[in-house]
Amino acid sequence: MFWADQIAQKLKERKLPLEWVDDMKTPSGRIHVGSLRGVVVHDLAYKALLDAGVKAHYTWVFEDHDPMDDIPSYLDKDKYEQYLGMPLFKVPSPEIGFKNYAEYYSLEFQKVFNKLGCNPEILWTSKLYTSGRMNDGIKKVLDNAQAVREIYTELYKKEVARDWYPFQVYCEGCGKVSTSRVYDWDGEKVHYRCPIDAVDWTKGCGHEGKVSPFSDEKGLRGKMPWKVEWAVKWMAIGVTVEGAGKDHMSRGGSHDLASLVCERILKYPVPYPIPYEFLLIGGKKMSSSKGRGFSASGMLDILPPEILRFLMVKTRLNLAINFDPTDPEIIPKLFDEYAEYGQHYFEKVNDDYARVFELSQISTRPPLTASSGAVGQEEVKPLPNIRFSTLTQWIQMPNLVQEIEKEGAKSWVQYAKHWVENFAPEKDRFAVQEILPEETRNLTVKQKEYLGKIAEIVIDATDAEKFQAEIYGLSQSLDLSTKEAFQAIYIALIGKPYGPKAAWLILSLDKKFVSDRFKQASVV
Repeated sequence: MFWADQIAQKLKERKLPLEWVDDMKTPSGRIHVGSLRGVVVHDLAYKALLDAGVKAHYTWVFEDHDPMDDIPSYLDKDKYEQYLGMPLFKVPSPEIGFKNYAEYYSLEFQKVFNKLGCNPEILWTSKLYTSGRMNDGIKKVLDNAQAVREIYTELYKKEVARDWYPFQVYCEGCGKVSTSRVYDWDGEKVHYRCPIDAVDWTKGCGHEGKVSPFSDEKGLRGKMPWKVEWAVKWMAIGVTVEGAGKDHMSRGGSHDLASLVCERILKYPVPYPIPYEFLLIGGKKMSSSKGRGFSASGMLDILPPEILRFLMVKTRLNLAINFDPTDPEIIPKLFDEYAEYGQHYFEKVNDDYARVFELSQISTRPPLTASSGAVGQEEVKPLPNIRFSTLTQWIQMPNLVQEIEKEGAKSWVQYAKHWVENFAPEKDRFAVQEILPEETRNLTVKQKEYLGKIAEIVIDATDAEKFQAEIYGLSQSLDLSTKEAFQAIYIALIGKPYGPKAAWLILSLDKKFVSDRFKQASVV
């Protein structure tokens, strides 16, 4: 049974009135493709719950109140340096038309995961605070600050200062949150300082003051450290299911701390955890703020949404996805693997392959049942009848548009072109030469004779399969090896000793052009 269905069956047994699936991301820059794994993992859990007949809801939280602690390499450092330490919702957007920096990068990412069929309700942490939903949790962690300190000490084996409090104020002097330090809580207000040298990557202003930690519609007063905040967010929203990457879920990691805060301070049930491995590009972990890795939006230039989703659906949670599009074998293999899984679905084979293919389809609506044969009440697209490698050859041949449409591969053409232009090795790239290639002078007498004979018969050729057999037989009659024969064809047309299936290449061209070219090559 597919992992998400296993989880759904297990959660069904606890008979909660509502299973609330949630995840989150800080939009510190252009969000990389690795973050899509979390969106898809939670979407799969949500849809599997619906399939199991469990009432469920799915939300995604953008942590727009987190501070800007680094400037992405693709932005103007001089322009943004003044905003270091300030909450992302107060940093200006890189482009006009957006409220702020956080909204710009969040909506860019949302647009991508919506295209992948993930449509959670969007929440913003700043609004969770200003709505007052976080206030009960804030009071509990401040009232129990010593217990929170003890949790940190227990997990990290390092004593926490008795004047440290789990809250950071948005400084009333400079507006920064990274530099403020709360040192007291009197039950109504937190007392804080904003030391000039609090961190080494931006400056505080030296302001001291005291303020209520409770945000309201008038504004955001501050925030909790995110590990503590994670637990408070669970309680404020009502989350019952939330996973995270292995860095957060490892022993002694962020999830352990949030769980202890949840259990000991908030008295709220820890949501069902779903740990998962990273999605790596070329074996490297990606970073939004440092500009490392492919952006989520850029990945949709490389793969269609259903195959990008498939990449994450098919991989077991405990396995890292190492996707390197620059490896010339990776993308063609992924397309063919998708088609393989699809055959199980269309042949109505009841196995994980069929289920993976079903859950890889794009829909704005949830699936019906695991055995329904319909995803989101929408018809599943039929698969192309040719391999991706064949398509990459056909798109380089003139006059094969109709053949591509006939084989149902039109929707994959743009991705095949992108692969050829950006990732294909030299041996898989070719173009028909406008003039006779100089290399034809090196052909043997038999090779030139062979081309001359093809020039005579090509005019009447119509069927590629039959013509392939015909030119093969012609090479045998001339006592010419298959390799020598087809090298002659490729050299005369594309200037290389290799290429796609010869008959298909020839018949993709104007027959008179081919006949004239081969006649010219036979006498050069």
